[in-house]
Amino acid sequence: MGTRGRPKISAFVEHCISYKVMQYAKHYNETHYKAWFRLVRHKLFPKLLQSIYKSAPRQTLTRSQEFWVQGLTTDYNRQRKFYSKHIKKWVNKRSGIGSLQDWSFKYIKIKGLK
Repeated sequence: MGTRGRPKISAFVEHCISYKVMQYAKHYNETHYKAWFRLVRHKLFPKLLQSIYKSAPRQTLTRSQEFWVQGLTTDYNRQRKFYSKHIKKWVNKRSGIGSLQDWSFKYIKIKGLK
């Protein structure tokens, strides 16, 4: 089955959102949390959300694209929850000590040395 809940977000959109949040935080000298709410108020943010939820089925009201976009752009509690479940993780992965975890160094064990 696997059709319940919010649709999956692509890596490209994840990267774009986290990059803009980090950019706003640095430019306006505010936290990532406040920068997320600033991004949500941007006039083109609903268009970005429509690209996220373009594969959402249109069978019922709660599963339609308009429902998800409208909910995330207007409801403060949904925005707050989306930040705590997704944005915080994405930003930490791309900034500070978390960005070091993405590097994939593999050390080769040299035989004969201990």
